[in-house]
Amino acid sequence: MIVPFFEVTTGVAIYINPAFVISLRPDPADPEGSSVLKLSDGETLRIRGSHDDVASRLRKTTAAA
Repeated sequence: MIVPFFEVTTGVAIYINPAFVISLRPDPADPEGSSVLKLSDGETLRIRGSHDDVASRLRKTTAAA
């Protein structure tokens, strides 16, 4: 299952497979508005959404699969 998000800097849509997410943490620059995802290929993404919101969306998708 793929989950759509928006990248913080450019605002473009990105689609993430939760199975490839290694870590999720609040973005230090904007902890309430964005999060930092690290993927298994080493890429780090800054996405819109608080840590709790992003974690909930990723968890729901994983549980539904």
